[in-house]
Amino acid sequence: MTGGTFVLGLLTVYIIWKLYRALGEPSQKKPDKIRLVSKETGEVLEMQIVQTKAPKEKIDWNENAFLTAAKFVFQKISTAFANCDLKELKRALAPDVYRVFEADILSRQAKKQKMDFSLICFDSADIVKKTPNNDEITVRFKTEQINLLKDEKGKILEGDGMSISVMMDTWVFKQIGKEAWIVTSTQSQVASCTK
Repeated sequence: MTGGTFVLGLLTVYIIWKLYRALGEPSQKKPDKIRLVSKETGEVLEMQIVQTKAPKEKIDWNENAFLTAAKFVFQKISTAFANCDLKELKRALAPDVYRVFEADILSRQAKKQKMDFSLICFDSADIVKKTPNNDEITVRFKTEQINLLKDEKGKILEGDGMSISVMMDTWVFKQIGKEAWIVTSTQSQVASCTK
């Protein structure tokens, strides 16, 4: 056996031994007690072994995946608001935010007005604040939109079909279950308008 083969063999044995120590022998159950026997007196001492469960591996939070989902939710809620879809809004919004959206929709319906909403693109979506355990996250969206308010005959009351508004929206997302999130705050302002 050459020196290189011998070293490789030792290394292989060492790796297997380390894996065995780390993983344990899967087919054998770990003992609940150990027995210690004194060589001098022959006294037997039994000690209970406390079995502790290994902590579950924490799944790394993925910022890009969250922002992709947040953009989808932004578009879905904005479209639901324009289409007066109260059912969809109630599912996605915190009660106080829902009441604000609902009041605007009911006002539009009473006046027989219609909103046209077109999301042209997302210029950016950035996390501006988050809690240490990532269960409340504030996102700032910069989007290009066309928003029109029309009367029952289709006449434009607000907005311009040839004008694109650059909007800055800040929304707060809060986790309310293992995978469920709601929007607890929305703020919106026009950053600029282009033709």
